[in-house]
Amino acid sequence: MLFGKNFDDIDTQTIEALVSAGASETVHLEFKQATYGTSDGDKKELLKDISSFANTLGGHLVIGVEEDNGTAIALSPLSGMDVDQELLRLENIARSGVEPAVLGLRMKRVAVTGGDIIVMHVPRSHNPPHRVIFRNSNRYYARNSAGVYEPSLEELRRLFGEQRTIEEQAETFIEERLLRIQAGDAPMPIPVEKGVTVMHLVPLPDLGAKRRIEIPAMREQHLAFMPMGASGMSWRVNLDGFNLFRGGEVCNGYTQIFRDGSLEATSTSMIADRDGRRLLPSLAIPERFIQSLSSYMGGLRALEASPPVLLRISFTGMNGVRLGVDPMRVMDEPPPYEREELLLPHTVITEYRDDGNYEQVIAEQMDFLWNAFDFDRCFYFDEDGNWVGRH
Repeated sequence: MLFGKNFDDIDTQTIEALVSAGASETVHLEFKQATYGTSDGDKKELLKDISSFANTLGGHLVIGVEEDNGTAIALSPLSGMDVDQELLRLENIARSGVEPAVLGLRMKRVAVTGGDIIVMHVPRSHNPPHRVIFRNSNRYYARNSAGVYEPSLEELRRLFGEQRTIEEQAETFIEERLLRIQAGDAPMPIPVEKGVTVMHLVPLPDLGAKRRIEIPAMREQHLAFMPMGASGMSWRVNLDGFNLFRGGEVCNGYTQIFRDGSLEATSTSMIADRDGRRLLPSLAIPERFIQSLSSYMGGLRALEASPPVLLRISFTGMNGVRLGVDPMRVMDEPPPYEREELLLPHTVITEYRDDGNYEQVIAEQMDFLWNAFDFDRCFYFDEDGNWVGRH
């Protein structure tokens, strides 16, 4: 965050406050009086700055602010140029000049008196280290309080191991949460004997950075985190963060938002009991997942949770459960599942979708689910991962 503001909320007042407060450059913040030029050296400078933020703790580049010894002293807005075209140029350089690409990089223009400021947010990467490859370059950069530097061999070894470490942390976190749920140690008491469907979302860079989201921000976005399949909810603050739960005599599901932005959504009403047979409704489940994932990702985006986001869908109490499919489309009923847990392989959602459409993500997850019941794929999505339902 820049002066406590989410990226979408950074405005003219935010930029003016940086200058009036005499803000200083830090490992998270750098000022540029002018935009990057068109020479190869200028382009490499941009890529060096972006990769160094991504390889360290993430941060902001503010273009159009004059500084003196690292302290903001005056606005120096960009004028006499097409700023939208400049944003596109910078994005293209960043996209092709760093390997692997920095996911979640965002840029925007902010209008001030006399022109525009460009603000660039570079998230801390879950996939370091990133190297500058422009014009056959092959160099790595990081940041400290003194500025940009080239990391040592030992630091590079640590960075190369960081992606695996963060994904392993995410998987360990999810495994521990599932054990707690099954042991009756969930944030809300739920009837686990009915079988529990669990969706976990873990923003990987924030997990590694030990980020803390403020409770008021979670409360402000609470409508985005409705428990799966619920038409109403109640909420409360707890030690882990913020909990939203289905009311009634029995709680059949909740959504827990953890302080680092990780999310745990549960439902005990996904498995249907039909004439003594326990079934997963094959049409209703993906519809519910599509709706919930779109809403949750929108909420996480509003909380400035950093992509990529690891998604994991799990089912407990599955022994003997069948996949309920349309008998008009399936000649032979699929066999029942024969284990207590069904843990689908995780999917990494690399970036937020502006249209909020995550059907292709759920299509992949539903293919995994149907594989467990002896199907090649879920036939409620087309081959491009678009939802088609019964058609």
